[in-house]
Amino acid sequence: MSLTARTPRNPLLGLVPHMSGEWAGIVWTAVVGILNNLALIVLAVVGSYVVALAVMRQEPAAAQWWVAGVAAVVFRAVLTWHEMDISHSIAYRILAALRMALFDGFARGVPSRTPDQHTGKLAATAMGDVEKLEFFYAHTVAQLAGSAVLFVAGVAAVWPLGPGLSVALLLGFVALVAVTLPGLRRGAVLGARVQEARSGVSVLAVDLLAGTREILGFGLREHAQRQLKEQSLAVDAGQRKLNSFLALAASLRELCVLGTVVAVFVAAISQPGLDSVWLPALVAGTLTLLAPVAEGVATVTQLQPHRASAQRVGEGISLPSAAKVSGPLVEFNSQGPLGLEVRNLQFTYDDGAPALRATSLSVAPGEHVGISGPSGAGKTTLARLLVRLWVPDSGSISLVSRSGESVDAWAVDEASFRRMVTLVEQDAPVFHGSVLDNMRLAQPTGTEADVLSALDLAGLPLAGERWADGVDTVIGEQGVSLSGGERARFCLARALLIKPKILVLDETTASLDPASERALVEAVAAIAGDTTVITVSHRESTLAACHRRVQLG
Repeated sequence: MSLTARTPRNPLLGLVPHMSGEWAGIVWTAVVGILNNLALIVLAVVGSYVVALAVMRQEPAAAQWWVAGVAAVVFRAVLTWHEMDISHSIAYRILAALRMALFDGFARGVPSRTPDQHTGKLAATAMGDVEKLEFFYAHTVAQLAGSAVLFVAGVAAVWPLGPGLSVALLLGFVALVAVTLPGLRRGAVLGARVQEARSGVSVLAVDLLAGTREILGFGLREHAQRQLKEQSLAVDAGQRKLNSFLALAASLRELCVLGTVVAVFVAAISQPGLDSVWLPALVAGTLTLLAPVAEGVATVTQLQPHRASAQRVGEGISLPSAAKVSGPLVEFNSQGPLGLEVRNLQFTYDDGAPALRATSLSVAPGEHVGISGPSGAGKTTLARLLVRLWVPDSGSISLVSRSGESVDAWAVDEASFRRMVTLVEQDAPVFHGSVLDNMRLAQPTGTEADVLSALDLAGLPLAGERWADGVDTVIGEQGVSLSGGERARFCLARALLIKPKILVLDETTASLDPASERALVEAVAAIAGDTTVITVSHRESTLAACHRRVQLG
C-alpha cells in the first residue's frame, strides 16, 4: 500500500508545519521589523517637525526632540543590523528544514513507479525552489505581518488628532487593495507561465548534460543549443510580460499613496486647532507608514512564483511512500547469510500495465541463484521489489535465517534492512570525487582498511601507477577514468562494504566484454556462501556460475 500525504489547498500554508522549530524566530523577526519601521516613522516625524519649526517660526526645537531623533537613528541602526542577522540565520535554518523534509520525501518516494518523475524537476525543486522559499518565510512573512500591525497602530495613533485623518488612511488602504485585487488573477497566470518555462529550462538542461556524448556523437550540438535558446527566450518573453504588468501595478499603487497623502493633508488643514507646524510631520509620517503597507500589497501580487515553488516542494515532500504497512516492526539480527521466501508477488505500473505476474521463489541462505527470462518478464522489477525499492501490489517477501526463523521483509525497520539487503544495478552511479568518497556513500564510517578490503574482495585492488594515490585517487564524473569492468567491480565493492547478508545483482555484466565479465563473475563466486547472491542476467556465461537458475516469464 502506498501512503500519500494530503496536499493543502494553499501550498504556502502547507509547508508551515515543516518549519515548526522556527516559528518563534519568525515571530521575533516580525517584532524587530515593527520596531525598526516604528523608529523610522519617529525619525521622519521628528525630523520634519524640527525643520518645519525652524523654517516656519525660526525657532529651535526643544532638546527632547533632538534626543528623540538621535535615539531613533541609533535604535534603527541597531535594529537593522539585528534584523539582517536573525533573518539570515532563520533563513538558513528554514532552508535546512525544508530540504530535510524534501529529501525525506525523495528517499521515501524515489525511485517511483510513476512516469512523470524527472531528475531535472527534482533538482530544480531541491535547489531553486527551496532557496526561493527560505527568504520568503524568514523575511517576507514577517514583513507582511509587521506592516499590518504597524498600519493598524498608525490609524489608532492619529485618531486622537482627528477622525478625518484615520479615515483618510483607511481609505488609502482600501484604494491600494482595490487597485490590486483585479490584477491578482492576471499576475498569478503570468507568474505561473514564467515558473513553468523556467522548470522546462531546468529539465532540458539536465537532459542535455546527461546526453552530452550522444549530442556530440550525432552532431546535434547546434540543435541542442537552439532548443536551449528557444526555451530561454520563452522564459524571457514571459518575464517581460510579468515585469510590465508589475510595473503598471506599482504605478497604480504609487498614485494611491500620493492620493492618501493629499487626503491626510486636506484632513489635517481642515482639523480645527491643529498647529500648522505639524503638517509636514503628518505628511512625512503618513508616507513612512504607507511605504511598508504598499510594499506588502505589492508582495501579495507577486506570490505566484512562491506558490508555485511551494507547490513543487510540497509535492516532493508528499511523494507516495514506498513503505508497506505490515504491522509493528520487529528485531531481526540473524547471524550469517539470509534466505528469501517469495510468495505470489505481483506488481503493476500506475498505468495498469503488468510488470511482474504472480511469482514465487525460495532462496536458501548462502545460495547463489540466477534469475533469467525474456525481456519484459519482470526481472528488474523483481530485483527492485526484493530490496524494497518498490512495493508489490500483492504477495509477500520474507527473510529467512539459517535456523529457519522467518520475518516479513517490511516488518524490519528501514536502517536494519538496508544493512542486510542491497542492490547493484547495471547503471549504478559513480560520482565525481575520490575512491574513498564514493565508497563511503554506502558506509559513511568505513575506514580506509575497510574500503581496501572490499575492493580486494571485488577483484579491484588499488595497485599500479594509476592508483598511486590509493583511496584518494579521483575517478572523475560518472567514473570516467574507470573501464566498464572496473566500474562494475567498483560498484560491487561499494555494496560489499556494508557486508550485506543478501546481495542482488541486476544485469551488472550486461555491457562488459568477456574478460571483464569473467573477472566480475569470479569475484561474485568468491563471496557466494558467506553472502546470499541473486544474479539477474540474460547472459548464459554469467548465469553459469550460479548454483541454480529460475526462469521468469
